[in-house]
Amino acid sequence: MSTKIWDSDLVGVLDEPDQFDLPYRDTIFINKNNSLQFTVRIISQPAESFPNVKTVTCFYSDLERWGFEDDFLETEEIRKNRLREWLRDRLFVFKVERRIRYNHEEVYNALDVRVMPKLPSFHEGLRLIPAPIFSKEVHGMKNMDEFVIRLSNKKFVGRIDNISHESDDTPSFVVWRELDEEEEEQFSIFGEFLRHQYAHGGFSFDVSDELKIISFQDKWLEECYFSDAIGNLVFIPIETYQEITNALEHASPIPTVIESELEIKTPAASAVNTTPNVLTAKEEQKVAQTPQPDLESDMPEGVNAAATVPMTDQKELDFLKLLYTNTQDAGLVYQREDLINFHTSMKSSSLVILSGMSGTGKTKLVEVYSHSLGLKGEQFTVIPVSPSWTSDSDLIGYADTMHMVYRPGDSGLINALRKAEDEPNKIFVICFDEMNLARVEHYFSQFLSILEMDPGKRVLRLYNDDLESRLYNSAQYPPTIVIRDNVFFVGTVNMDESTYHFSDKVLDRANVITLTVMPFENMKEMPEKKKGLTARSEELDFETYKSFIRENRTVSLSEQELALLWDVHNVMQEANRQVGVGPRIVKQIDVFLENLPSQEYVDRERAFDFQFVQRVLTKVRGSEDQLNDLIGKYERDSGEAVTGKFMDIFNEYPMVSDFKMSREVIKQKAKELRFNGYTM
Repeated sequence: MSTKIWDSDLVGVLDEPDQFDLPYRDTIFINKNNSLQFTVRIISQPAESFPNVKTVTCFYSDLERWGFEDDFLETEEIRKNRLREWLRDRLFVFKVERRIRYNHEEVYNALDVRVMPKLPSFHEGLRLIPAPIFSKEVHGMKNMDEFVIRLSNKKFVGRIDNISHESDDTPSFVVWRELDEEEEEQFSIFGEFLRHQYAHGGFSFDVSDELKIISFQDKWLEECYFSDAIGNLVFIPIETYQEITNALEHASPIPTVIESELEIKTPAASAVNTTPNVLTAKEEQKVAQTPQPDLESDMPEGVNAAATVPMTDQKELDFLKLLYTNTQDAGLVYQREDLINFHTSMKSSSLVILSGMSGTGKTKLVEVYSHSLGLKGEQFTVIPVSPSWTSDSDLIGYADTMHMVYRPGDSGLINALRKAEDEPNKIFVICFDEMNLARVEHYFSQFLSILEMDPGKRVLRLYNDDLESRLYNSAQYPPTIVIRDNVFFVGTVNMDESTYHFSDKVLDRANVITLTVMPFENMKEMPEKKKGLTARSEELDFETYKSFIRENRTVSLSEQELALLWDVHNVMQEANRQVGVGPRIVKQIDVFLENLPSQEYVDRERAFDFQFVQRVLTKVRGSEDQLNDLIGKYERDSGEAVTGKFMDIFNEYPMVSDFKMSREVIKQKAKELRFNGYTM
């Protein structure tokens, strides 16, 4: 069964049969699991790629958190009528999942279901069109003046993830929201737009003629659907949408922005500030930049405290500062560059593995990271790996066909994944502790294939579809679970005689970080260990965390970096035709470098060195005969490795990195070859 998810929000209403349907069709019924199931009719405009589907399926479990309770002791008719009455004055906000079953039947289910009340103006023929809402609080702009400047100059104005980003779904207009002196919301409308782009910075728009602005009139506001359930969107009735479009068409344009001075004069509009500030070109450039905060007050020598970073990175730098503070409060002795490396790996990798000697606080670091994100309950799950695990059923559970029930594993993994599936705007971190006590390729086999897939296609199978109607708890544990991109997987490992080494299948999918400990003398300078860590004022939601992530579609490595990796691939192939760098590794290194936060502790050259160790050198394993030419020979007297092909390549590309860490790892591997005859 294949799955596809459309991430843009839709609005729907209970699909009531008309007089011609009765008595042949009932949109509310009791399914085989004795659970209420009902059909929702879509009443908002979907994405262009969305199929010609008018209805989707919802389940009773989608409504539990919104206050509806089913009484299983009542008759079927009473249960259905109670649900119909409860839904009478409510609309649904949801995403859509398409499943293709084993018999090729397509099933469309509502995901992430939210509920909001119908407005008094609701009528059966209502059709809604979504429009994005921007604001200084959410999108990091100084004021509406900056928003006007960015729109006029086709610059990025911010991310809104629950609306279609497809090129054919450009909104005709957008909305700006701000608070007046009385803390009342005021809305302005900007348009009209012909095209848009969507990237890391969010939307940028091409104006069809000249940028225009009108106030969002009260009569329009009364017809539109705003709600915490839909976030930074407004759903507008199609008739009102046409009125707004006509009003924009006849509005006076905002005077053209003078590129040299970026002077903006906004026409009068009752709901907005009509005298925007005049910004010079230098001032406008500073709008997107703010002074970089210190990751810690005691800046080391050589760090420029006046360095500036893009405004959009401010929240990420605040998070890094909090993370560093919490590691110290927890008594962890880690360097800042290790924390930056770990954070960058987390947001750019399918799987992060923390390696190091026992007792260095690997699991504690993951816990501190999760605490710094503000995660609670099942949002942070630690799974101790058992040496007895031999298959994925030990981890995820199995279908007990004798008692006709699905039995999830004791680890809590399935419950955490189900919760993450239901709450896509929350972050979930799952940590596999002592990951290599059992063979990862055995108990983690499904995940290794899933984690490389695109979001929406990462589907974990618990059991076959044909068992769904026969298992008593299939409503609680369906045959498949979608692993959303709000779930982050981390593993901790010790490399000793009691553990297994990783295969290339694992290493190809993971950033393997060997944590280094600061000199023990630094422990005297650390603050006293606190009982509790510094708490966030509020939980960091996934939308904010996602804004830290840069999703580059094309490889942006420099020519020198690509040439170096190609040379490394060739010399590795000469040593062993089964290993090499490979396109997947190149892409992963590129994604890591693109996601390096703007800070002063780890530059691009240092980050490339990190990635060479974590992505390439982890795969360099074998005997002395295989690797002597590649690694070089270790000289006991000098304590150095005689130059091998890796060292030759490093010396040939000094502009890429000094490869300080890589050289140390290679020296250690040469030492292992000399004394053991092999290196792992």
